[in-house]
Amino acid sequence: MINDDNMLNFNDIKNILKDICSSCPLEGSGECVKSKCLSGFSTIVVEFYQSKGKLNIPGAETMIPRDDFKVYDRDLIASSIGETCKLCRQCRDNHSDDCVISLVRNSMETAFWGDIIPYPGNILQYLQMVREKDPELADYIMTTYRRKAAAGA
Repeated sequence: MINDDNMLNFNDIKNILKDICSSCPLEGSGECVKSKCLSGFSTIVVEFYQSKGKLNIPGAETMIPRDDFKVYDRDLIASSIGETCKLCRQCRDNHSDDCVISLVRNSMETAFWGDIIPYPGNILQYLQMVREKDPELADYIMTTYRRKAAAGA
């Protein structure tokens, strides 16, 4: 049984993913295949975590649909990346690309840039790499992350 006291709260990310999906013309049609969509895939892994309580999904990193070339709302994608940073446990050397947080972040990076930024297991090091690629997004993520710290979350 899953202990809800230890569960990470993915509700903000789920809401953003829902907004991303609702803006897609394929949503609700027979052409919508969640497992082949970056936002849909992210939703699937978040729901897996919420139902099973497993933060790592072995082999899931290879399932990210990197051939999804839809145009996504950049503000929503940026928000989702910021939210993943708020949930990050700063695993450092124990970081896994198969972690649900990492899977969502990598999917959203793919939607934003077309590729991923290798994650060093530390937010500040990650933000430095993001800053090199996109200073504006790095500032947005840092603001989101600081709000979490100020709220004591």
